[in-house]
Amino acid sequence: MLTAMATEAEDDPPVWHYASYRSLLGELQRGHGIAVVRLRGQPEQAQMVYECTSRDTRWDWQVDDRCTYLARLLRDLRLDLAPLIAQLRACGPYRSWPHRDPTNDDNQFDLAVGILETLARRGNAQAREALCGYVRDGTRWVEALQTISEEWPVEWWNDLWETAAARLNPENTPHLLPAGEPWRHWRGRDAHLDANMPNRRGRPSAGNDLSETSDADLVTLLRAPETDRGTVALALRQIRRRGNPAPELLELVEHLAPARAVGLVRALHSLGPLVVPSARTWAADPDHPLVREAPRLLAEHGDEQDIPTLLTALDRLADQWCGYDQLTAGLARILMSLPPTAQVDIRALLVRRLRWLAIASPHSYERASYLRSLLLLDRQRTMKNLPAYLLDCEPQVRQLAAENVPLTDNIRCLLTELRDDPIEDDEVKHAMAGRL
Repeated sequence: MLTAMATEAEDDPPVWHYASYRSLLGELQRGHGIAVVRLRGQPEQAQMVYECTSRDTRWDWQVDDRCTYLARLLRDLRLDLAPLIAQLRACGPYRSWPHRDPTNDDNQFDLAVGILETLARRGNAQAREALCGYVRDGTRWVEALQTISEEWPVEWWNDLWETAAARLNPENTPHLLPAGEPWRHWRGRDAHLDANMPNRRGRPSAGNDLSETSDADLVTLLRAPETDRGTVALALRQIRRRGNPAPELLELVEHLAPARAVGLVRALHSLGPLVVPSARTWAADPDHPLVREAPRLLAEHGDEQDIPTLLTALDRLADQWCGYDQLTAGLARILMSLPPTAQVDIRALLVRRLRWLAIASPHSYERASYLRSLLLLDRQRTMKNLPAYLLDCEPQVRQLAAENVPLTDNIRCLLTELRDDPIEDDEVKHAMAGRL
């Protein structure tokens, strides 16, 4: 039996995992600027970048950023784009979960399109031609076309309309977004193109338009048991958008929370300090529907007495990577409102955890929050590490570093280089220009 088990285990594919955050590969997978610094000094290690372009190593593909980071590495290290182009063309047609395309298990298609699109937008002719060529004969051409038409100047993709008219058919229209580009620009140009374009404009029903509904009537809608889930979500969204405190929401929590009303917690945030007493009660009740969300309300609006609750909520995230940002930011806010001699042990504990999260977490979207908290709690040491953050994968991190980094001669040179780099995001370049 032991032999059979061993054979079966050997036949199983190895489970992928992140490399140690202390290693160069681990730093690359997490999108750290220090990896860029090291690779600039060790160009013989440049091939390692392909390990991060051939598999999407982001923790959350929807919000974590890597395309600019990896595009810059490919360009600066003068790496061949052929493997990335081959990767793009190797992917089969899109399949919804659980019937995944085995050649795209790790998001290779979107990653390749994103990196090539970024390089092309910043002047790489090979990347531009690769994507235009893929639109002409590639499998997932509609998705590639929609990506480049949203990001590139019209003159770069406008001549592809004849290709699109010839290729468009009922099989690929499910992936088509008719209200966006290029379809909006091309509508009415070709009869065949229009005939195969679905007419989904997403017009809201007049009966569900609550923009003119008064705050009192919105609360009445939420209170009525016959109000459907969609209308409840729209009413809560209106309350949140307006930002007018509606204390009546607190009376409705026991009615709305068990039904998992979409947007309830966001609307509760608009109550500000008014929500704190109730949030403390919810956080203390393990059976309450909002027991997991209450600490986040306290993180934004609570005070010193809520520190134990926030620390407990942090401990509950032990095996996860998401959700640390709001809790740690709340703790930093509370600690900074106290005298420097208060809660010294908690302050030291939070600084250690923030340092570890900033370097170990692959969920890079939250990194700007960690860095912001560290600048509050441990500014002197954090300032020494800021130069590497100028090359981070997240634009918010690069912008924060640009706004705070100490200005030495070397840093001025780096800021000038990045400010003039066409691959850099405009908001980050603006921050760098402001420092210079």
